[in-house]
Order: sequence, then C-alpha cells, then structure tokens
Amino acid sequence: MYIRRALTATAVGSALALAGMAAPSSSVAAAKYPGQAKCPPGDYQLCIDGGPGGFTISGKKFSGHDNAILLRNVKNVTVSGNQFTNLSGSTGYAGVHVKNSSGIVIKKNTFSNLRNGGNMHGIYLVKTSGSSITGNKFSSITGDPVRIRDGSKNNTVSGNTFTGSGQYGLFSEWGRLEKGETCGSGNVFKSNKYKSGGYGGKKISLIKWGGKGGGSTGLKLTWGNCKKASITNKGGNTKL
Repeated sequence: MYIRRALTATAVGSALALAGMAAPSSSVAAAKYPGQAKCPPGDYQLCIDGGPGGFTISGKKFSGHDNAILLRNVKNVTVSGNQFTNLSGSTGYAGVHVKNSSGIVIKKNTFSNLRNGGNMHGIYLVKTSGSSITGNKFSSITGDPVRIRDGSKNNTVSGNTFTGSGQYGLFSEWGRLEKGETCGSGNVFKSNKYKSGGYGGKKISLIKWGGKGGGSTGLKLTWGNCKKASITNKGGNTKL
C-alpha cells in the first residue's frame, strides 16, 4: 500500500511538472526563493541570505515557532499579505527580522500574539536602511512592535494600526551603544492609528530612540543616548 501511494504521488508530481505547474506543498519553506538558505539557530521558518532580491513573500501563515522570517544581506524584498500569529519561545526576536539589508517593503501583514522570554517584536531591523513598513496590523505583542538597531536609517513606519502592543514605544531604537553599535538617522513615524496603552495596558510612547542598557547588559536602561534624534514623529497619527 505504501509503495502504491508513493508511486501515485510521484506520478502526480511528474504530471504537474510536465504541465508547468508546481506540486502542492504544506510547508512554509517549501517554495524556493532567491537566496533562500538554511536557517541559523533561533527557530526561524524562512531564511534569505544574499541573492539578487527583487521578489515578494506573500500569502503565508507563520505560527508555532520562536520566529518567522529572517532576511540578511538582501535588497528590494517585499513581505506582503502574510499572517504572523502565536510566535513564542526563549529565542524569539520578531515576526520579520532583517539584518544588513535595504529597500525592504513590509506591508499589509498581520502580527498578533507574539511573545517570548524577553520582548518580542513584530518587525526588527538591524543595520537596515531605506525600508518601509506600512498598512500592517499589530496586536498583543510583548515588545515594541517595530524596533530598529545599530545604524538603521531612513526607514518609514506609516499607515499601520497598533493595539495592545509594546513595552516602551510603538517604534523604538535600542542597541549596545556601549559596545560600539551606532545610532541611526532619518527614521520616520507618521500617519498611524493606535490604541492608547501598550502590551497589558502599559503606558508607552509613540517613539523611543537612542536606547541602551537594561536586560542582561548590567546597565540601567536609558533613552536619548544619541546626539540627534534617530526617529522623528512627523505627525498625522490618530488614536482609535
């Protein structure tokens, strides 16, 4: 019986291939994207490292792991129309974690019920520039929904909806500035909708920048440790 089923599945896959169609798959990572690579430790579900960029990740559901997408060393990738729900674990960073990249567009996604042992984020940009985060919905996220770090610049957060998320700010910057990480610049927060109060109803700000210390650093958590504000509130934000 097993052999017959295996042969049938092979035949169906071959027929689809001959017809120019891809065989169906239930795995998030089954579809190969340019630059798709084996994920590093951290329980990610889809990882891109390098490659030509210029493609879209859309229509997928990510849940049940510590993290979802990791983008590294890539340009002009769009993440659109995906669902990021119930991500949790000791190594949780974000639904979309981006490092050393530029021109990333993250739009019209849903981020909900994200939590970990520390402070989970919806989107976490590290050394990333010229990217836009727009039209997304963030709810019930333990950490700040959008976090940038280490020289991230010229990123825009606009047209999003935030409810019940965040520890310090809806859009925040934090880094190991005492260890040589740098402040960002030119980042903008504008025209978003938000419900007052962060995760668990905690009072938070719309933006926080220049953060350092706290957690396992052994230093007191402080903000505003950059010579110039790295995130600017350009207005147009409204309460729900």
